Amino acid sequence: MSDTFNVFGDWGKTMTSLDLTKGTEELLGFVAGLQVPGVNMDALVASQRENLQALSAANQAAVAGYQAVAEYQMKILQETMQRLTAAIAGLAAVKSPQELVAAETELARKSFETALRQMRELAQIVTEANQEAAEVIARRIPESLEEIKDVLKVPQ
Repeated sequence: MSDTFNVFGDWGKTMTSLDLTKGTEELLGFVAGLQVPGVNMDALVASQRENLQALSAANQAAVAGYQAVAEYQMKILQETMQRLTAAIAGLAAVKSPQELVAAETELARKSFETALRQMRELAQIVTEANQEAAEVIARRIPESLEEIKDVLKVPQ
């Protein structure tokens, strides 16, 4: 089971190391060299570079969220296996049919409560990860819209 956890961890490290800005510098350099009437290409390139940096930061936040979900799911699996082992041992020790019904009922109640708690916690992790990734982009949009004014000003 720890091997599976390590695979998720390695995948998360790989994904967070992806930098969308690295492969685009050559393209941005090419765009900067273009001459387009009425467009400040240096401002355009600077704006797009910042957009890519924001996208990369949002990607890293999303991947961190995926990793947190995977880690929590592994925790749930481990806890479930421990509870299952304990439940089987407890049910095996029951002496009468009445005790068995009572033990099964209690086991079902605890399982249901645990499942609800874990679903809430998992939903919270996902919500926080989505908010963090979306906030990076949401902060960048107004800045990018302001930069359009600079892009349309040709340097003298």
